Amino acid sequence: MPFELQDYEPAFNAAIEKFWFDRAGQTARQRARGLTDAGTRGSVTGGTHLNPVRDLIHQVIRDGGMEPATSSRLPGYYRPAKNWDTVVMHKGAVVAIIELKSQVGSFGNNLNNRVEEMIGQSLDIWRATREQLLGPLRPWFGYVMILEDHEKSRRPQAPKNALLQVDPAFHRANYIEQYRIALTRLKLEGDMNSVCLATTSQTNNEPVTYPDPTMTFNRIADSLRLRIEESFGILGRS
Repeated sequence: MPFELQDYEPAFNAAIEKFWFDRAGQTARQRARGLTDAGTRGSVTGGTHLNPVRDLIHQVIRDGGMEPATSSRLPGYYRPAKNWDTVVMHKGAVVAIIELKSQVGSFGNNLNNRVEEMIGQSLDIWRATREQLLGPLRPWFGYVMILEDHEKSRRPQAPKNALLQVDPAFHRANYIEQYRIALTRLKLEGDMNSVCLATTSQTNNEPVTYPDPTMTFNRIADSLRLRIEESFGILGRS
């Protein structure tokens, strides 16, 4: 029997509001202890700013009938192991892996690093799967990217000098669009199963907007729920 679709967008908006609140709190606590980080890094080194989004992902998993794994550390192919943001296990099989990332400010400095990280993480998963390090199923890999909606992230970027012509798709693309292109291609190539790209501004009355209607939180939640249902069909429920 098909699962019932649920609208998680109001809960996701609430999680993003908490994301901003927690970032501000982490910065204030570091300042109170006399610690300072360059730029906006002080608001993310506390390590809890994405917990509201992670908790919502866990609710999606429970709504599907499974529980998040108690440990998120999985073996890799190019490294011994890695801690992922959320892992779903059932009967010794890795059903799903979900990674959560955010970027606020420092767009030019961090975009290339983040895209390289996305590519490397997906490659490591699929190589580990090929070597049968992650159990009997091919995992489902989902990625949630929270990006600040700012005049700098929306400013068109002229391609930097390269030895050969840059892909025309990136010509004058702003940072939001560059993320959208990267995530679209990662999904198209099968490197990721589902993605969410949400833009958000601390000063905007609307907490979340989506540069691409196929990359909403509801889309990734539906895909994850479907994956769980398919895994029950393969592995059994009990």
